[in-house]
Order: sequence, then structure tokens, then C-alpha cells
Amino acid sequence: MTGFGSGAAENENISVNVELKALNGKYLELNLRLPKSYQSKELHLRKLFQSRMERGTVQAFYNIEVKKVNPGQYTINKELAKYYFEEISELGFELGANMNDLFVKIMEFPDVLTVREEDEALEANWELIVKASEQAINSLTTFREQEGQALGKAMEESVLVIQSMIDKVISFEGERVEAIRERIANNLEEFIGMENIDRNRFEQELIYFLEKMDIAEEKTRLTQHCRFFLDNLYKDSGGKKLGFISQEMGREINTMGAKAYHIGIQQAVVTMKEELEKIKEQVLNIL
Repeated sequence: MTGFGSGAAENENISVNVELKALNGKYLELNLRLPKSYQSKELHLRKLFQSRMERGTVQAFYNIEVKKVNPGQYTINKELAKYYFEEISELGFELGANMNDLFVKIMEFPDVLTVREEDEALEANWELIVKASEQAINSLTTFREQEGQALGKAMEESVLVIQSMIDKVISFEGERVEAIRERIANNLEEFIGMENIDRNRFEQELIYFLEKMDIAEEKTRLTQHCRFFLDNLYKDSGGKKLGFISQEMGREINTMGAKAYHIGIQQAVVTMKEELEKIKEQVLNIL
């Protein structure tokens, strides 16, 4: 499910801000952007996310500001910085490129600026990063829960519309049967004349045809599927189960449409299909 979350923490050495952005996905995909000095512990952070999230594409942006600088903590590789500056300046001059902020950019290159921290400070700062990450995950979870409630309400309304269309289909049943009977009788009258038809055989064949076109079972099953969907909507059954139920709902609606033979029923089926498509789109957002 799409969502956003943020967390922040600080100590005497650093301040940490974490922003999370989650998009839909079948599996959990994490994109963590950590400072180089903490990348050795990225695996621990991934385990934290995996323990709290089931699926989705999650991007985590870490903004870490240094508040206190210890002597010897930072080392600048001057020779490497000069090499980058000379080579890039020469290339930029040949290409006529904009060289503004070149020095600042070079300082961001790998191995130009090296951070060395004492083990104690590194561990304390790492605990701060974990704390901010947990806050961000909690924030993202709250956001998703709120969005989930809105999605649930929308799907519930769509199911109620489908149920109301089932009642509408039932109201057309008598008219539908009479229309089918009249259409068949008119066709027979036009082509061979009713006086040449065995009335008993006509009634038998009509009953057989109406039985084939009967949609009572489809209406019953669709009603049951709608109830089952609503029963599981706010349970921890997950999006897959709701997806399976919506597929079964679609089968019954399609069969009803194929057997409709009535403009009112066909219009009701179109409305049901529209609402079912909304449900299927929203089910993809459920974890």
C-alpha cells in the first residue's frame, strides 16, 4: 500500500531524520540510503524493516547532520581531490560545461572525504539511526492504517452497490421471462405460424430454454460472495483472499450478463462490473 512516514532523533553528536516512501508491490523491496560509515550495518536495518513490513517498494532517505566534530574524525584525501578537480576542469573547459560548485561536488566523491569515528560514538549514533527508523516505520504504519480504513469504506460501498443491483435484477425477472416467451412466440408466428405448432411441445421447449437462461443460482452465489467479502474485509485475511473472492464475484456477474436477455438486467450487470473493477483496483493496495 502507498504510504509515507518520517522519524527523527538526535544526540550530542548527530541529528537524524528519516523519510519513508512506500509504493505497491508484490514483494518487499527496500532501497536504503545510508552514509558510508554505517553501511556495514545495513543488514541489521533491513532485518528491522522486514520484521515490520510484508510487501511493497520502500525507499528510505536518511539525512544525518553532524553537530559535534571530533579532532581527527574527518580526513581529506587532498591528492585525490586535486586529481578530480584538474581532470574535470579540463574536460569541462573542452565541453563548455558549467563548472559552478565543482569543488563541493568533488568533496562528495567516494574516498575524497573519509569519516572515522570511535567505536563508542559509532554505536551510539547507530542506535539513534535505529530509533529514528522505528519512528518512521510506526508513522508509515499509521498512515497505511488510515488509508486502509478509507479503502475499506470505498470497497464496502461498492459491494453494497452490487448487492442493490442483484435486487434490481430480481425485479426484472418476471418481465424478462415474459419477454423471452413473447419473442420466441413472435418468431415462430412469423416463420411457420402458430397454428402449425404443437402447443405442448412449444411449452416444453420454452421451459427447457428458460431453464438454460435461468440466473437464480448466479444471483444466489453472487449474494453469498458479497457477504463473504464483507465478512473478511476488516479481518487479517489479507488482500489475496479478497482478490480471490472478487474473482468469484466476477464469474457470476459475467454469467448473468451472458444470460441477461433484458436491457434492464444488462444495465445492472454493467454497473456491477464497474463497481467490481473499483474493488479489484483497491484490493491491490491491501497488504
